[in-house]
Amino acid sequence: MMSVPVMSDQGTKWDWPLQRGDGVVNVLDDDDHFEVGLEAHHFLPKEIEVKNIGELLEIHMEHTVKTDKFGDVSRNITRCYKLPKNVDMKTIKSNLDSNGILHIHGRKMH
Repeated sequence: MMSVPVMSDQGTKWDWPLQRGDGVVNVLDDDDHFEVGLEAHHFLPKEIEVKNIGELLEIHMEHTVKTDKFGDVSRNITRCYKLPKNVDMKTIKSNLDSNGILHIHGRKMH
């Protein structure tokens, strides 16, 4: 019998208030690019703003009051995260997919 070493995940994690479960999101950060997927089910693309400020990435989501079966709801979330090293700021892109996940990615400079 051979033992298999148990590795721990030391990757970058972001706290995201809309994430199901523990509210923590894993950030893919390799030599070529970084990528993260954030739950944004309650927002339309026009209600989301993603911008970089130096080495920070700011994500702002806001919608005006909407009425649903529970009453009137408004949401406003702003978070700033430090980008992984060597990200080419000009390559940062974001996309809200049909499942309500906001994908943010960028290439690394070599």
